[in-house]
Amino acid sequence: MDKVTRRKFIGTAVAAGAVAASGVNVIGQIAVRATGVGKDSLSKLGWDAFLPFVNTDFTFGQGENAVVLRLVDIKDSRPLGSKSRKVGQENFMLKFTGPGRSPLKDGTYSVNHFNLGDFDLFITAAGQQGRLNVYTAVINRVTTPE
Repeated sequence: MDKVTRRKFIGTAVAAGAVAASGVNVIGQIAVRATGVGKDSLSKLGWDAFLPFVNTDFTFGQGENAVVLRLVDIKDSRPLGSKSRKVGQENFMLKFTGPGRSPLKDGTYSVNHFNLGDFDLFITAAGQQGRLNVYTAVINRVTTPE
């Protein structure tokens, strides 16, 4: 388990503050390093993995409770000129839209994508866009060894 230093804690708090200041109601998740040493599949998926799949479908949940959401946007949430850009820290937001009926509750879902495979992702409701529900996921992690 990685030791949480004061620097890491403050860096995470600053990133969370920047996201909060953007006016989006989100809850963050911190995954283990994206170098492939994480125990979960999401730890291997970074900005570069998601970017080519904007405007593709992701299945949240399984069986008859599964809901298909479309990844419609990915935004880097690191402030310009921040140290996090230089030290290999990833901070980005994924925006999904889905059917307006029966919105998903905030929580962690098993997700499947035709190319990225299976992983767990925490999403939170972020309002509506026309007839669609909007959901957000926040990824915040160190991508290079210290």
